[in-house]
Amino acid sequence: MGCYITGFGMRSSLGGSVEEVAQRVACLDEDSYEKEIRTLRHHETCYAMPTPHLSAREKFYGVIEEEVRKVIETAGLSARECEELAIFIGSTSMSMSVHEAAYEARIALGEEGACEHLGYGHLGTFVEGIVGSRRKTVLFSTACTSSANALCYGAKMLRQGAIKRALVLGIELFNRATFEGFSSLLLLSKEGMYRPFDHRSDGIILGEGCSVLLLETHPRHEDDFYYMGSASNCDSTSETTSDPSGIPIFEAMHGALEDAGIALGAVDAIKAHATGSENNTVSEVNALLKLFHTHGCTPPVTAMKPFLGHTLGASGTNEIALLLACAKQGFVPPVFGFKVPMLDFTPLTTPLKDLKKATFLFNFVAFGGSNTAIVLSNQ
Repeated sequence: MGCYITGFGMRSSLGGSVEEVAQRVACLDEDSYEKEIRTLRHHETCYAMPTPHLSAREKFYGVIEEEVRKVIETAGLSARECEELAIFIGSTSMSMSVHEAAYEARIALGEEGACEHLGYGHLGTFVEGIVGSRRKTVLFSTACTSSANALCYGAKMLRQGAIKRALVLGIELFNRATFEGFSSLLLLSKEGMYRPFDHRSDGIILGEGCSVLLLETHPRHEDDFYYMGSASNCDSTSETTSDPSGIPIFEAMHGALEDAGIALGAVDAIKAHATGSENNTVSEVNALLKLFHTHGCTPPVTAMKPFLGHTLGASGTNEIALLLACAKQGFVPPVFGFKVPMLDFTPLTTPLKDLKKATFLFNFVAFGGSNTAIVLSNQ
């Protein structure tokens, strides 16, 4: 049984729709990128959604509802089809931004009280209510692979016939706990410029984003992307760093190709995790070089974080949605911010244009040692 991404939507600092974001990306060059990135940092070192008049609660739940309804309505799902929707949510911080704002409000009023919710099951209940689903939501919190793992799990259940269709949601909004955590690890960029794989890179820039993917067993459009396969593993090197040899990351990417039944030569482009941190650059580049050597070819490597910021657990669905939208507009964006390599590796520096159909290998790496790679194609 097949698994197709028949609908997707995304909202980020660059725009209120994934099509709008892809169009803005298509208009960028190296010079305009550096100007654009300065305007995106509305909130400290974060690519923030421009929602100045919304409370944390209104923003969080409003963004989720808007993206979910948009995908459901665009697909034209009936009430019966929505009842059968299996829902998968991936995020690092979940609704932490809402809890922080509520806590600050209580402190300001001199009040005490417990959190509104224990755990994050209420997010599943909320989305179930939006779509009218009778199925219970599955939540994934595996750091930066959260929504990627949610997609893989939903896709496998769909292919096995356990469910009829799936809705995969990734959400990440700014919160102080996450910001201070990355700050304490000295991983945040001081310059405020994303430069993946470049020797001048001084760290990551957090980003806000929400995306939704609709998975079904049959395509709705001629250019719908098909889930070909995936692989994941756990790197036990450290809680916050990857094995610098890159072997676990290589094994995930190689395993995804094997699961998809293809060689690297069939891949038109690789979407790297590309956080911009020193450890991620070393480990991921070594993994890519080993992958190239093993398969005897070097497909172009791109990255989405220069446009979205690092959206942590939502990176999976956010970066997939953006690259698929770009591909459907006929191009693959280059890695802006790159000039001088940190290692002996050069990513895509000019856009791939006139793209008709494509096969992509997506790579995601997370704290806690979680590595996930996914192959998607519409060829």
